[in-house]
Amino acid sequence: MPIRPIRRAAALAVVFALLFAACAPGPTTSPTLGPSGSPAASTGALGQIDVQRIRVDLESLQAIAAANGGVRTAGTAGYESSVQYVAGQLRDLGYAVQTPEFEMATFAEDPGASITIDGGATFAAGPDLHAMIYSGSGDVSARIVTVGFDEGEKGGCAASDFVDFPSGAVALTPPGPCFRRDVVLNAAAAGAIALVVAYPQWATGAVRRPTLLSPDGMSIPAISASASAGEALRKAADRGLRVTISLHTRIASATVDNVIAESHAVAERIVILGGHLDGVHDGPGINDNGSGIAALLEVARVMAEDHPRLRVRFAFWGGEEYGLFGSEAYVESLRLAERAEIAAYLNFDMLGSPNFVPIVYDAPSAAPGSAAITEFLVKYLEDAGVGAEREDIGNSSDHVSFNSIGIPTGGIFSGASEMKSAAQAETYGGSADAPMDACYHLACDTLANVNVNQVAVFAGAALAILVALATGQLPLG
Repeated sequence: MPIRPIRRAAALAVVFALLFAACAPGPTTSPTLGPSGSPAASTGALGQIDVQRIRVDLESLQAIAAANGGVRTAGTAGYESSVQYVAGQLRDLGYAVQTPEFEMATFAEDPGASITIDGGATFAAGPDLHAMIYSGSGDVSARIVTVGFDEGEKGGCAASDFVDFPSGAVALTPPGPCFRRDVVLNAAAAGAIALVVAYPQWATGAVRRPTLLSPDGMSIPAISASASAGEALRKAADRGLRVTISLHTRIASATVDNVIAESHAVAERIVILGGHLDGVHDGPGINDNGSGIAALLEVARVMAEDHPRLRVRFAFWGGEEYGLFGSEAYVESLRLAERAEIAAYLNFDMLGSPNFVPIVYDAPSAAPGSAAITEFLVKYLEDAGVGAEREDIGNSSDHVSFNSIGIPTGGIFSGASEMKSAAQAETYGGSADAPMDACYHLACDTLANVNVNQVAVFAGAALAILVALATGQLPLG
């Protein structure tokens, strides 16, 4: 799942405060798991979700990353091996499998990037900074100037934040309530020769790479920095000091595959379940999104074993971490008649966060019919003893591509780098004032970072709604 605008965390604080002021705390533990690892309250006629099979898939994805430089990023050998693994599993189950190709821009950061404060500290790539995905390159030296820190400003998200910005300077901003791409464009238009976004919540060694969505128009170095680097740079700006930045990136074109698997059943409408197959640049991506992939594979197994007469399609997307490229390419490839066949699209991205919150997609802007999906998933998780929170997760995952053409959407998410509140910890267990996934987009996103039992619970929810939709038991209007 790509790094989202900071506005979501701020809005959630208000929502959670209102929600928990009005509602009594729910259960503090996950549902009891049956002998096969499936939620005891969620089996029966639907079939058994097997937690051990989910674990094997996660182990396989971990092994693929380990054999390919520790990553499964789109455009790399690790991603291609992931495609082969998933496609092979689905073919063995009897699905009709295709791997349609699409073109996308890839990105790499050359070693040795740094920021040096005149007469002071040097901060290096890895521990304290990274190029944002699709950043421009450059070796620059100039005064550093703060933008968007004052009251009423929004972290460089508005062009007005850059009023009186001195052309030829380096801009330093906090994370604002917009996509970083917007900030880069605003900075470049104001004459900045580089942009640094300092994240106060990111410790040294935990710097991520926000995506700028496309290389188009990204003409200046754009850097995400740790809290310690940001603090030092802000002090340098207060003193009118210069900084020297060295950052070199490479952008290329790659042919990338999606994996699409469909049952052989015949029906007028079809339900699609999907999640992104690619990982990030800095880790194996086992929670993000190996957990969603493993859940989908397990649902595909149960459907093949117990519900072979239902028409279903499973989709595994490439390029999501760069900007939803795989799902967008797929939707654009569909003829009008093919779009009309799709009853709903369900997305599963990050299901195993160790300090999880059970989040069900609930977007006011979603296509008609989506509210019924939300209600079904919320009730399922409440009946299973997990509980659920409704949330608009914005444009942060592949459901957006389907919503844009009017297809009902929904999904489940277990949290990323957001901090878990005290109220959430009381309701769902886990640790308050700690990230839901401290390894989000980092090298530590390994199998050890995944709550596999919780993935099985969410896989049970995916199976239940898939059967309800495919059999017509859940009408969407």
